[in-house]
Amino acid sequence: MLLIMTKKPTYVVAPEIPEAQRERVRVLMAVLAGELTVTDGAKQLGLSRNHFQTLMHRAMEGLIDGISPKAAGRPARPAVEAALQEENARLRRELKNLQERADMIDRLLGVAGNMLKGKSPLSGRGKRTKRPTATTEGTDDEDPERRLDGAATMKAFGVSADEAAPIVGRSVATLRRWRERKRRGEKLRQRPGPKPSQSIDAAATAEGAALVRQLRGIVGAASLARSVGVSRRQAAVIKRQTLIAMERERVASCGHVAVAAPGVVRGFDAMEVKAHGRWWALISTDAAVPYRTSVHVTASYDGRSVAEAVERDFRQHGAPLVWRVDRARSHETDEVFEVLDRHGVLLLHGPPHHPGYYGQLERQNREHRAWLDYLPPVDREELDRVLPLMLDALNVKWRRRTLGWKTAEEVWMARPAIPVDRSPLRDEVRDKAARIRRHLIARGQPADLANRLAIEQTLVNHGLLKLDIGERC
Repeated sequence: MLLIMTKKPTYVVAPEIPEAQRERVRVLMAVLAGELTVTDGAKQLGLSRNHFQTLMHRAMEGLIDGISPKAAGRPARPAVEAALQEENARLRRELKNLQERADMIDRLLGVAGNMLKGKSPLSGRGKRTKRPTATTEGTDDEDPERRLDGAATMKAFGVSADEAAPIVGRSVATLRRWRERKRRGEKLRQRPGPKPSQSIDAAATAEGAALVRQLRGIVGAASLARSVGVSRRQAAVIKRQTLIAMERERVASCGHVAVAAPGVVRGFDAMEVKAHGRWWALISTDAAVPYRTSVHVTASYDGRSVAEAVERDFRQHGAPLVWRVDRARSHETDEVFEVLDRHGVLLLHGPPHHPGYYGQLERQNREHRAWLDYLPPVDREELDRVLPLMLDALNVKWRRRTLGWKTAEEVWMARPAIPVDRSPLRDEVRDKAARIRRHLIARGQPADLANRLAIEQTLVNHGLLKLDIGERC
């Protein structure tokens, strides 16, 4: 079918002027043409000069509007008409939804009424069921077959599972489980609640515990049940009790290191901060008290930056006896060693691949990130301003249970003096490290193991460090 598009004509026929208005039109045209003045035109029509000018201005306004270029396309609909049409469409949608809801409620009421009467939801005929006895589980009101049939009928009427489940009085998960059981030909409803617990055989318990220990607790309860010959619930009990015993044994074999006084050991760690670029916050903190001594912002995490941050920290808060850091390369440069030697500070590294040795620093970095998360994106200058505020908040404002509800600054300011001569202390550590290296260090051990053990033993001998076995780790 060929459609021929014709262009809409734009010509407008000249309007017919009523007889009563011809004189006014003639006078207005004469005034506009300059043949008459406004005063003369007003006199001929018997109007006041202001009224005549108003009529003339209206005519000129219409003329200007008619000859002005218009936007392409269909003219815009008036705002009032558009609002009314939109309101009409909204009311039609609401009416349709209400009608559908009313139809669905009528269907649900019909199905629910048949179910309450004990009839089939589809045919309305009574359903023959065996009269329950005293030994039958449940009652007729709790017949799962009837509830499942009612949910299926509602689904056939277009009712969703979420809407049908409350009508039949069961959850969506229960109806789904019943459908699966019916498909497999199994009994739909069993006795609610867990079955009576049975005593676990001692031999099965010992075999299961041994298997859990051999697999280091990664075996599941279902696999353990098949291997030992018990139920899954019993296997879960065996696994849980064995894991608790294994954890208690591990804690009993661990040691807890406690620094006796503030100022003995000072930790140092870096934390990456994103603030319009990549920056590093080098933070120093005491090992006995969660007191942050200083923070230094740098663009590169190298030996020179670390040495500068450590030098500034030692000058402001005094040099500790031991400087505890991880095995980053920037911590073992000539610049850093020079600062430590000048202040008489011992370098302490933890065991390789054991980040828990620096657990205090990692926990404090988590607090730092949590505090900085509430800041908007900042630049380097703003970062230099807010990091001291962070240290002030964590040191001065936070009262801790572990400190007897005191702040870290209060405990730090009340720290006692450490009556230890640094030079003999370093000589003692050097001698102990040499003896340990000769007698105890085997092949494959870290090269600084003797130095770490010597520092710990020396501090314990001076009463500055306490090692407890079995306390916590």
